[in-house]
Amino acid sequence: MKQILIVTTEFGLEGGGMSLSCTRLVNILSNNNYVEVADSLALPIATASGGKLTGLNKYIRMEYKLKTESQRYKDFDIIIGFGGRFNGYYASLLARQINAKYILCLRGSDINLAKWSIEDTWYLEEAVKNADRIVCLSKEMEHNLSLACRHAKGKSTIIPNELVGEYTRVVFPNLPNSLKLGCAASHLNEKKGILNLLHMINEFKKVSDLPITLSLVGDIDEDLKQEYIQIIELLNLRNNIEFTSKTSREDLLKLMKNWDLYVQGSVCEGHPNAIVEALQNGCAFISSNTGFVSETLSEEFPFLFFKEWTPKSMSLSLLNLISLNDKETIYFRAYKKLQQYCEKEEISKKWNALIDDNTSVIAHKNIEHIIAVGLHDVQGTLHDSITTPISVFAKFVKQVYLAGYGLCSMSDYLGKDMETRKNWIVCTFDDGYKGLIDFAMPILDEYGFTATVFVCTGLIGKNNRWNNKDSHLREHLNMNELKNLNNHGWEIASHGVSHYNLLKLTDEELEIELQQSKDFIINHFGEFSSYAYPYGAFNDYIKSCVARHYQYAFSVNKGGTSLCVDSLQIRRYSISEIYKMTSVEK
Repeated sequence: MKQILIVTTEFGLEGGGMSLSCTRLVNILSNNNYVEVADSLALPIATASGGKLTGLNKYIRMEYKLKTESQRYKDFDIIIGFGGRFNGYYASLLARQINAKYILCLRGSDINLAKWSIEDTWYLEEAVKNADRIVCLSKEMEHNLSLACRHAKGKSTIIPNELVGEYTRVVFPNLPNSLKLGCAASHLNEKKGILNLLHMINEFKKVSDLPITLSLVGDIDEDLKQEYIQIIELLNLRNNIEFTSKTSREDLLKLMKNWDLYVQGSVCEGHPNAIVEALQNGCAFISSNTGFVSETLSEEFPFLFFKEWTPKSMSLSLLNLISLNDKETIYFRAYKKLQQYCEKEEISKKWNALIDDNTSVIAHKNIEHIIAVGLHDVQGTLHDSITTPISVFAKFVKQVYLAGYGLCSMSDYLGKDMETRKNWIVCTFDDGYKGLIDFAMPILDEYGFTATVFVCTGLIGKNNRWNNKDSHLREHLNMNELKNLNNHGWEIASHGVSHYNLLKLTDEELEIELQQSKDFIINHFGEFSSYAYPYGAFNDYIKSCVARHYQYAFSVNKGGTSLCVDSLQIRRYSISEIYKMTSVEK
């Protein structure tokens, strides 16, 4: 039995979707574990708020909170940050303080919307960086997470909300004489796309004579409500819109029985509980094309989802849906499909596997060591400081394979679990010469291996006359050749713009080398997180500059092998050194 602390801002059956989901997760985990819930916003001591130092009172209270809760929960094994933003950040600090495994459980707006706020994004990045595992509700959330946080790669998994209760045959209590829609939230605002729904009602009235009503249930900030009322007056919708304050879940379910459709108009969602609750209460739904429900159902049941978010298109989707025959059977089949993925037994199995996975716990107790080989060019038969002969490289790759090891890119390495990583060597090439496409790639392809090539973006497609220490004239890979490598699973990463020694640059020149090369590579080849120091030259200040742009940085013969301690000075070894360090035989 493990001791688990869930840190959240919402909990209980009478709250919104997040509150309900958190309560259900506690019930799942409590079957085999001891579970407590803590409020990340609860401030335990009083402080005065005056003075010139704005926010000082809050900082003092949070510091006191962290100290006291570190003592209270010091023996806990796992902390789950249920919700991102500040909540996820605070939970991550607490987990680090007590050396507990940290699982970050994100809700829809935590990632789908947080990336548009500098403050929320910072909190999210810190929480993600400290997380052992990250739980998302949908593929869309996973994608947005990868866009916002470079530290997320290989950490995330999808676990939807638990489906609780039984299906009730949907009925349409007002059709065909009239149409009544409903939308509800504990706190109703633009996350539900309310203004767009008002315009949809207006457009529907233009294409249909069917009387239509939209019931909005939940607390609305007064200034926002006044704005809605102004639009309602402007569009002459007084007889079409009803407002109801936040009500108990029991009373909400009673209201739903009078609706023909629950309408979800959000631009982004994770996994809306309201849709499932509507179906369990005999109320059909129509939803925007976002989140887990859409990802699961839209291919087979496209008419249950708005094709676009424009009010005119939404009104036509609504009209088409209510015109369908045998709607009751359609919704029954849709519910059964959701049930396959969201039954309590299935969700419990996924969460228990996550809780019982000790991989991340090992990371706290032991230092993970990464082995990386550093190469430049592969060609010909003669060996020099830049060139590895074709036969030497081919033999090395074969011996690695026969010894039970593998060669992979840094991104592939990070995507593997810690136990699997022990049998993989990160294969890197600096500068990006044509010998890689002609000789190295076919050799690695034979064994299903990959590599990372660190390129100077200003030298792509040019020769190496910049290197007066190389006696051979070499050609750098061009864009088409780099794309070919990328298509074969190779990672394209940064070696700067012009292969300048970073120790000799001004701060402005440093920024250009680090940022411009990163932007170029992401734009043409996708996300990556690694950098290689030109000439292997760096110091502590250079590392701090690199850290603003990259999660990992590779040196030549300085640094170390701890993926945690040496993340910005990962040492690379020669082929002969790799032979000595591992069970790979020459």
